[in-house]
Amino acid sequence: MVETPTTTSTVNAQAAQDVRRQKIARVFSFVAIGVCVLSLAILWNQLQRYPRTDDAYVRANTIGMAPRVFGQIVELPIKDNQIVHVGDLLYRMDPRPYEIALARAQAQLAVVEFDVKALADSVQVAQAKIETSNAEVRRAEADILRRKADVVATQARADYAADYLSRVKPLLEQEFITADRVALAQSDMEAAKAAVAAANAGVASAEASLVAAKTSVTSAKSEENKSRNALAQVGDVNVRVAAARVEVDDAKLNLYYCEVRASVEGWVTNLNTNVGAFVKVGDTLFSIVQNTEWWVMANFLETEIEQIRVGQEVAVYIYAYPGHRFKGTVQGIGWALYQANGATQQSLPDVKPTLNWVRLAQRFPVRITLAPFDETYPYRMGATVTAIVKTDGRNPILEQLGLMGSPFKAGPDTFPDSGSGPTDASTTAPKLKP
Repeated sequence: MVETPTTTSTVNAQAAQDVRRQKIARVFSFVAIGVCVLSLAILWNQLQRYPRTDDAYVRANTIGMAPRVFGQIVELPIKDNQIVHVGDLLYRMDPRPYEIALARAQAQLAVVEFDVKALADSVQVAQAKIETSNAEVRRAEADILRRKADVVATQARADYAADYLSRVKPLLEQEFITADRVALAQSDMEAAKAAVAAANAGVASAEASLVAAKTSVTSAKSEENKSRNALAQVGDVNVRVAAARVEVDDAKLNLYYCEVRASVEGWVTNLNTNVGAFVKVGDTLFSIVQNTEWWVMANFLETEIEQIRVGQEVAVYIYAYPGHRFKGTVQGIGWALYQANGATQQSLPDVKPTLNWVRLAQRFPVRITLAPFDETYPYRMGATVTAIVKTDGRNPILEQLGLMGSPFKAGPDTFPDSGSGPTDASTTAPKLKP
């Protein structure tokens, strides 16, 4: 078959078009490779200068509101998700049972005070009895001494009468004296012996009186000790009165607990009760999210922790407000993570027998203090954020060339203080080695 001039020109045109297409494809390939390299450079440059993570959430202090006394809620002026200020009434429980308990404790205190006064009087009476009995003892002892002296005197007279009778009897036989004189001496001797017996009996009676007086002293001291023990006085403090007053204070405290007011400013959340509900001690009725301090807990890779310092600036982007930047400051970096592998089990370490080939970098929590609460862009606890830290390294090249903006360029407002000391990284940690 013979080729015509028209066929030859068509083939040449098609070949030239293929060559042009190949050149265009090469240009686009080089451009694509260049864009990829530039993109990688931008990404590497940004990540080196600004470590970032989206594993971060807004946090705040929460206070669980739980009753400290059992009872029925009679007033609940708050609603779920409303803000409360310090001193606002949160709820009130039925105070009547605790008012009755307080009145009962106060009445018991009055009874105890009367009992204590009566016991104090009993102690004084017992002390008076002791003094009286001691006086009786002294009187009995003196009486014993006197009666013993009487015994000595009457014994001397009896001895003399017996001696006189023994001397006059021989004289009667010789008729030097009359019989009447001997009879009189005999009667004097017998009277003296009777006086001696009476004096000895008086001594015995006085000794019995002494024993009785000492027994009375012992009894009075026992009564005094019994009254003192019942009185329960320790120094200047009466234990019975103190215990009764503690009961009164406890009743007052329980009555005070019937009315609960806000101790912090914050937002009511998870309110799950109503007026008329019976609640027990420790049952959480709702929580208050404190509005005075907000922070972000961001989990950074351990390979990035070396660049992060306390006091560094942080750009925080909350997912709920796209495009709006919040200011933050690094407050601190976590020092420990729980490790399941190697944890102690029954006093022995539990080490897993296998090891994965792929080892993932750990993430350490970094606490970031947020700027004060703004009602235009309110914080919500648990909101997801992206945190970008401005480290102390060189500025990214693209920023220096003006080809890319910094996430930290904002107004003249300063970043919030971290609350952990100087915000200058040079004063908080040593510089990284280049």
